[in-house]
Amino acid sequence: MRVLDSITGMKAFSRQVRASGKSLGLVPTMGALHEGHLSLIRQAKRQCDVVVVSIYLNPTQFGPHEDLARYPSDLKKDLEVLGAFKLDAVFTPSTSEMFPRGLQTYIEPGEIASTLEGASRPGHFRGVATVVAKLFNIVRPDIAYFGQKDFQQVLVIRRLVEDLNLDVRLVVCPTVREADGLARSSRNLLLSERERETALVLYRSLRRAESLVHLGVVSAQKVRQEILRAFEEEPAARLDYAAIVEPRELKPVERIEAGTLALVAARVGDTRLIDNLIFGPPGATPEMLLQLALSGQRITDTAARIPGLETETLRQRIERCRECAAISSVLLPPREFLAKYLQRDYPDLNAVRVAVIGRNSPVNADSFLYRNPHSVDRFSQALFELVGVRDFEEFRSRFILTDSTRCHATDTHIPEKALAACARHLRDELKLFPNLESIVLLGEDAFVQFQRFLRGRPLCEIPPFATLLRDQGWAREDLELPFLGDRRLKVFYCYHPTIGYTRSPSIAALLP
Repeated sequence: MRVLDSITGMKAFSRQVRASGKSLGLVPTMGALHEGHLSLIRQAKRQCDVVVVSIYLNPTQFGPHEDLARYPSDLKKDLEVLGAFKLDAVFTPSTSEMFPRGLQTYIEPGEIASTLEGASRPGHFRGVATVVAKLFNIVRPDIAYFGQKDFQQVLVIRRLVEDLNLDVRLVVCPTVREADGLARSSRNLLLSERERETALVLYRSLRRAESLVHLGVVSAQKVRQEILRAFEEEPAARLDYAAIVEPRELKPVERIEAGTLALVAARVGDTRLIDNLIFGPPGATPEMLLQLALSGQRITDTAARIPGLETETLRQRIERCRECAAISSVLLPPREFLAKYLQRDYPDLNAVRVAVIGRNSPVNADSFLYRNPHSVDRFSQALFELVGVRDFEEFRSRFILTDSTRCHATDTHIPEKALAACARHLRDELKLFPNLESIVLLGEDAFVQFQRFLRGRPLCEIPPFATLLRDQGWAREDLELPFLGDRRLKVFYCYHPTIGYTRSPSIAALLP
């Protein structure tokens, strides 16, 4: 492992690597190496032929009253740690080497650096952007590695690379945590044992927020209040900021969706700590969450309502439902539910005007309309004739198709317990579509479920299905459903296209 402390030596090493046609990875650090840094090094070694770690405690990113003098620094110990990795080189310049005549030229990173850390630490990102640009020019890496914990720094550097057309790619790795959840940080070494316990409030507040989101709460204001409550319960930690933002420009949001970011900063004693969490579906890996947050700009209309966490939370809840497991008519686990297809088939939830509710749970999941949209069977043909569309593409532009029950069921009639259990999920599903105007119910099971468990009528007040539809083959009712707010909906009751021998005539002229 070569230890290079001069810019000239580092440049010569880089030229030699590039001349040999090998790839070069850079892991920039300020020393006091911990497992977070080491995870970046491991990733770099997996991807690159040659890996360089830089160790430079950059004074230009510290304010006049910040902790530069206290920041942990032990180059000898760091080099011992790095020895086990069999690195190609470590770059350890001094400040007199990096800035031999002082520093008069800075890079101003712009608006992305003006909020959160930028507001709390004026000039911080100016120093970060300047020294990172210098490191890129000196080392000339193909790939540079950074950690999620400094998420705003990642955005600043990504913008630096884009705006100045720097020839380097960035890799961002998930935050590495202690066993109790505290994010690994060089500043953790500055904490006393008691302060170390207090510092756990950062992670605890984020996990409480995440739990709330996984329960279906998508109001950023409500989730942020949960973070604030966690800090109120730990007065020894002085909160600097708690923010819930979109992950591209760090602008505050009203509604949380997959990829939304929660960030916190607080002082514990004299030490300032930061942490963040990316919201996503339950069970998502840290790498998946990073991909959600760092993916490109949306290409849909800015007014579009995008399927987000509530759809994924609903799907997870349905797939884990076991309330009807004892009912003999349920032969298989819950089938793939519509929300699994929302991201692909409904990029704008605002577009849906009509919900069709029936029994369309084929024993073979490959026969489900949304999985195999181009196949034309007896059910889909009759459905398209009923609502007046030519094919699936036209159908999905205005309609959704979902089930009164979420499981494969083969009995002629679905047991009441199953209808009641699935009605809860159906209510939540219908809430996803803010411009829903009409509901079409196919068959007696869907009719009874709607009347009893969505509309709330006692069984004795529900008319017989066949009697209701006898005159014209369908019936209509205009009503308000409390769980959908004050909207007045048109509800159509029709025969199921493939259950029994009676079919309803087309109601296309009555639908929006």
